[in-house]
Amino acid sequence: MSDPFLRGPSGIGGGAVDEVLALAFATSALLNAVLAVLAWRRRSATPAATALATAFASLALWSATGVPLNFPVSPPVHAALTYGSFVGILGSVVSLYLLSRVVADPHYRPPRGQVVHLAVVPLLVLAVAATDPWHHLVLTRVTPIPQAPWFEVRWGPLFWVHTLWCYALLTSAFARLLHAWWRGSGPVRRQVGLLLLAGLVCTAGNVVVISDPEVFSGRDLTPLSFTLTALIDAYAVLRVGLLRVVPIARAAVLENVRDAIVVVDAGGTVVDVNAAGRAYLRTRYPDLPVDPVGLPAARFLTARALGDLPGGYLSYELEHASGLHLDVQVTALRDRRGRDLGRVVVGRDVTEVAQLRAQLAEEAVRDPLTGLHNRRHFDTAAAQLLRCAAATGDPVGVLAVDIDHFKRVNDTHGHAVGDLVLVEVARVLAAAERRGDLVARTGGEEFVLLLPGADEEALAVRAEQVRAACAALDVPVAAGTRVRPTVSVGCAVLPHHGADLTGVLAAADRALYAAKAGGRDRVVVATAPPTAPVEEPRTTPAP
Repeated sequence: MSDPFLRGPSGIGGGAVDEVLALAFATSALLNAVLAVLAWRRRSATPAATALATAFASLALWSATGVPLNFPVSPPVHAALTYGSFVGILGSVVSLYLLSRVVADPHYRPPRGQVVHLAVVPLLVLAVAATDPWHHLVLTRVTPIPQAPWFEVRWGPLFWVHTLWCYALLTSAFARLLHAWWRGSGPVRRQVGLLLLAGLVCTAGNVVVISDPEVFSGRDLTPLSFTLTALIDAYAVLRVGLLRVVPIARAAVLENVRDAIVVVDAGGTVVDVNAAGRAYLRTRYPDLPVDPVGLPAARFLTARALGDLPGGYLSYELEHASGLHLDVQVTALRDRRGRDLGRVVVGRDVTEVAQLRAQLAEEAVRDPLTGLHNRRHFDTAAAQLLRCAAATGDPVGVLAVDIDHFKRVNDTHGHAVGDLVLVEVARVLAAAERRGDLVARTGGEEFVLLLPGADEEALAVRAEQVRAACAALDVPVAAGTRVRPTVSVGCAVLPHHGADLTGVLAAADRALYAAKAGGRDRVVVATAPPTAPVEEPRTTPAP
């Protein structure tokens, strides 16, 4: 039986052909070396550059080892070149595999186990190749012959094991690139398609050489097929912009941002969700699949996010019952003809911003010393409260509270003690506040309480409770010194003592002044405003 791996004398040959093939191998080596340098210079832009540069460098070494094999060399030199080509072969295969993984996912980083696998297997192959003269498991027979290709070679079992391992890696690489091409669009799809074409070219060349060595008279022209691969890859790198577009395509843009991003097609189906979006969905909708791609977007997006976009853009804030606030932005996707392709929904967690905004808004309407509402908030809230009371016909009680002899406290003990007294009185008033009431500090030592639903009798009871609680205060100000503040309270009821806010406040103030004039530390209820006398019509004497 003839050996299919015997390199016979038939077929092409001759010095001229050998020189042409040597030039072709040398050109391939030089071209790959140049491309390796160009890719290496771009390594800071993307991890793909490093893998591509390593692949080109390995191809350059593989091609370079083929140059002298086109001429008669000694058996030791032939063996050294053959074994040396394994470095280029293994480097090319591993680098192309890693390149495919990085192109399919620019954030791919090989796990430790895979790093060990991709390093140990080639090292074992090289170790076996280096010791082949002792066991002949890589090259079982190498016989010199007087004409090109100058040696008859038969490959051993470990060569085929190594070949199957290489093809397994390349098949995995092709599968990932094909999946990336299927899922991709635009420039990414074009670039991945070029890489697939390049991989098919080199694979086809290697399959032809291995399956029928006599086609090229026993010469291994696989490195030359890889030259075509290098040219296609170079076009993808330098012309299409693989290193420029791939790393800033989907992964770099979507996966790195902290905002939740959901891409929906024109039919309302989810076509992409970034990592932040998946994390958000797992928290809010635990019943959804881990990968929501392919689901109807209406399962978790609101009707507002999926509604009409007349201007191509929509922005609004969404508040969840749990207190989560999202700033939602919806942008329409359209092609060059204006046809609807879908939409991108971006949700940014602005809970902290919303809380800060609410805190600032609350601080703006609070008195910084006592924590009670200030006069500005009181005027706005009181007007709204009185409108509601007018609609229902319910009375509204007003308490005007003033700290007695407050100036004396400041003059005797200092303003720090005066502030402490204000805080303590404010604490009593806040404790007296019920649901729906409004308590505010309206001046230096002046406070106002609005009590919806309180008639004159109930108002007097509440006022006395406030007065008694303030009279029970005992404020320590220094060693052995204490201040026991009291308050005077004026009471008025709307609409009995006034037809509007201004009128009822004026009535409560008149009652407050009466309480102070009556000795302080007391409650006085306003009297009904006097009825204006009816003016008799004047008569003008006849001339």
